[in-house]
Amino acid sequence: MRDVIGACPLDCPDGCSWIVTVDDDGHATKLRGNPDHPFTDGGLCKKVNPWLEFATDQSRILHPLKRVGPKGEGRFERVSWDEALADIAARLIEVRDRVGGQAIWPYTGTGNVGAVQGSGLPAGARVMNALGASNHLGTICSISGHVGLLYTQGFANGMDPEDVVDAGTVLLWGANTLVTSQHFWPFVQRARDNGAHIVAVDPVGTRTAQRADEHIALLPGTDGALALGLCHAVRKLDGVDQAWIAAHGENYEDFDRLLDEWNPARAARVCGLDESQIHNLADRIVGTPPVAIKLGQGMQRHAHGAQAARTVSCLAGITGAFGQRGGGLVYSTGPAYAFNTTTARMPELAPGPRRDRIMTRLVDELEDPSEPVEALIITAANPVVSNPDSNEIKRSLSRDELFTVVIDVFSTPTTDFADYVLPSTLQHEQIEMNDSFTHYYLNWNNPAVEPAGEALSHTDIFRRLATALAVHDQRFADTVFQADEIDYAKALLDTDAFRASGITVESLRSTGFARLPEPAPVERFFFCNPQAESDGLGYLPDWRGVKESVTGSSYNLIANGSDWHINTVFSQTAKTMARTGEPPVVVCRADAERDGLEEGSRVAVGNDRGSFVTTVSIDDTAARPGVAAITKGWASQLINATVREEDSDGGHGAVYHDNRVTIRPA
Repeated sequence: MRDVIGACPLDCPDGCSWIVTVDDDGHATKLRGNPDHPFTDGGLCKKVNPWLEFATDQSRILHPLKRVGPKGEGRFERVSWDEALADIAARLIEVRDRVGGQAIWPYTGTGNVGAVQGSGLPAGARVMNALGASNHLGTICSISGHVGLLYTQGFANGMDPEDVVDAGTVLLWGANTLVTSQHFWPFVQRARDNGAHIVAVDPVGTRTAQRADEHIALLPGTDGALALGLCHAVRKLDGVDQAWIAAHGENYEDFDRLLDEWNPARAARVCGLDESQIHNLADRIVGTPPVAIKLGQGMQRHAHGAQAARTVSCLAGITGAFGQRGGGLVYSTGPAYAFNTTTARMPELAPGPRRDRIMTRLVDELEDPSEPVEALIITAANPVVSNPDSNEIKRSLSRDELFTVVIDVFSTPTTDFADYVLPSTLQHEQIEMNDSFTHYYLNWNNPAVEPAGEALSHTDIFRRLATALAVHDQRFADTVFQADEIDYAKALLDTDAFRASGITVESLRSTGFARLPEPAPVERFFFCNPQAESDGLGYLPDWRGVKESVTGSSYNLIANGSDWHINTVFSQTAKTMARTGEPPVVVCRADAERDGLEEGSRVAVGNDRGSFVTTVSIDDTAARPGVAAITKGWASQLINATVREEDSDGGHGAVYHDNRVTIRPA
């Protein structure tokens, strides 16, 4: 028996370190959290605990597959790797030579967010750069919040999340921590034990909201209005840290004038709250400093998500929280892992400028009349379920002239539309290096067992694809396309910062993780920003309104993260489906009575874009009036068929939560 240190690769903020036990026959027999990891501390979530069962699930893809039926039916025959890659290579070369590389789109998702095999995927980038393929913009998840914070604090990681234990007031703003970042919760709990007041700001009564000391159930899309109302009330309580602002603030005087327009009465009307809730929370913030704000991704999935993140950060700025231990705002620690992606991905291989393709505008990009996509290479993504406007995506993927390859671990609704499906490894079968969105520890993953079936790692797939391409174009015979995982990891760590920290591939392979340096403090904070005005958000961080407001008998549908799977990963496995059943749509009693909905009854949820059928659950603690909640990522319910394909105000982010639907008895 032996233990192998690894790390979870999934699209979760926590970046858990784990240990796989392997028996003498080379079989993985146990997976558990690594108790030596300072942040994840030996725990794994219930999504990942059954990992080894998922590895043998009936939906696991074990061999290359070639389509034999119409697209969408999911009918395939088994073929060899050589046959599949030879045909794929020939098709890619034909498209490149006929219409140009921009018609090839390497569409990479977040089924694996590792730096080597995952969404960065330098091996795939080198091949696609050399083909002159379009450049994939991964905008689907958190980009709007990142953009918004660039205009105020300059980066997304404004404090060390571990320092929250010293906060006086903790705002979990659009962050369902107990479900989507459970390893952060012990630090929140320690803050509470030290006397902090824990507040959940969320339209939905999530598990986190129910465990908090206070829940502010604002209307979706009104986060900026609440932040402005709180800043007004803080100012009235003399809670403005004038000394910190004088030393670090920019353009505060203009922001101060904006606050004149946002008294708590106005903010409460916009947010659907009682005015006293805003006054009481402001009292807390001023009376029990410092305030620590954990900004979640949910609040920025609106048309004005970047502006909302920008405005909420001003609450940490006006109180000077950034200058106090335990205070400030953190959205994502991801930017701290500043990998050398240039050396790893080698953009200089491209024969010329490359066209950008926007992840969240999949249909528009595929069918752009000026430069349509003719070859789509989907890696670790399930856009039929995960992207906005599911019905239009299925229609677009059904086009016979679109050549589609899907690289994945499991069969999904997206693989049903592929011309070829290529099986990839799971994390415990490959080398990987993982960062985190919630902590400052870089994790290493050592392979514990041999890959199942004929599965290959992503890097190996693209190495072999390069060899197949070299039959048609000798450029792909260059050794740069045959780099191995260790080569890529070393290239990514080739920076002064990693060298100064003593973080090397060798040290990571030995210990399993390494601590990054302390995050840089916020030195300049822009309450108002001329660059934001130039970019269309406005000089002032004012509230911009709601794109799809609720009227009459409609609801704003909020799709939350699930306790049982991450996005769509594992949602179709037998284990997950057996223990979850069909997730209901949750509404409050007043709305249910208005619309004639009964507990457990079948309902149709939809709008002019699409619909799905499920059961209804009535729960006043989980849903406020005008809001319906459901967990996302289920293939049996194409929830995103109701979501429009449209850009947010920053970074082309998705607008999942600006989604007005009706709910009627089915």
